[in-house]
Amino acid sequence: MGHYSKLAVLAMRAFGVIILFYAIPMIAYGVLRLAVTTGKPGPPEQASALLGWVVYGIAGGALVLLAQPLGRFVARGLDTSSTPPAI
Repeated sequence: MGHYSKLAVLAMRAFGVIILFYAIPMIAYGVLRLAVTTGKPGPPEQASALLGWVVYGIAGGALVLLAQPLGRFVARGLDTSSTPPAI
């Protein structure tokens, strides 16, 4: 794995962790808010918003887990040099 592949993997993992740090508290807040308003007839937008945050969190987790194959795909062709190295 070349330098560009490693850099792409690092960037993908960093973006995934940032997404997770942002999504996990929002999911916890959504679950808490949904649990508090369970006895009352609340708007269905609360459950819809929670589902959106869950999908966003799953996408961040997938980005962290699939960082290596995605990084290799993104950096494909960049690691191989078409010109010979200077002596």
